[in-house]
Amino acid sequence: MPYPLSIQMYTVRDLTKTPEDRVKVIREIGQIGYVATEGGGGKLTDDTRQLYRESGLKFSSWWAVPTADNVQQFIDIAKETGITHFIGSDGPDKFKDESSIKALAERYETAAQLLKPHGLQQLYHNHYWEFDIKHDGRYAWDVFFDQAPTLGAELDLYWASNFGAVDVPAVLRKYASRTPIVHVKDGPLVKDQPNTAVGKGKFDNKAAIAAADPNVLKWLVVELDNYVEGNDKMMDAVRDSYAYLTNAGLATGQR
Repeated sequence: MPYPLSIQMYTVRDLTKTPEDRVKVIREIGQIGYVATEGGGGKLTDDTRQLYRESGLKFSSWWAVPTADNVQQFIDIAKETGITHFIGSDGPDKFKDESSIKALAERYETAAQLLKPHGLQQLYHNHYWEFDIKHDGRYAWDVFFDQAPTLGAELDLYWASNFGAVDVPAVLRKYASRTPIVHVKDGPLVKDQPNTAVGKGKFDNKAAIAAADPNVLKWLVVELDNYVEGNDKMMDAVRDSYAYLTNAGLATGQR
């Protein structure tokens, strides 16, 4: 089934370095047909509210790992925007040994429990290292999630493949009940090589997305870390990714 399509704004970071450029790019994202963007930060400005209204855009999700000291500001953001999912991510050093994983899991589990009474969910976004580092034959990802039972996943499908070494549909099936959002990207499946537009690389996004639970998955979010044609041409990849995902029946947009 098709899912509404969002985009992580990190994708266009090199095109939004000035306020004027940010306005231009967000308007273009709306014109292309994306339903939402994945946001972040501690507050919404009046200018941002107006820009998103004009562009017909929503927020699919928000990057933050709340603590007891600041959770209310994110509850307020959720009430205003209608989002229900907050996301965080961490580096490979946090997965180097089981004591580090335990400490990280405690942080994310705390955030998840703070949000849960308000109908909100904390998610964790992976890179490749969670599926590269192993402890006693198990992926660090599995060790981590075992210790954070309230935590959900924003599974980055391409990164989770560890450049072709991991069966991503099997991972998604295993965590389907905990995965309301996936990040969609594509590329040559070669470490340190830039991304292509979705549908123009070697990763089988269609097979991976098919492994999700349609009763749980709420959003597909395009995220390209770098573009093979150069980040100055990233909007070409943004358009091409939208066209592929919607034409393939994997995603729905505004257009």
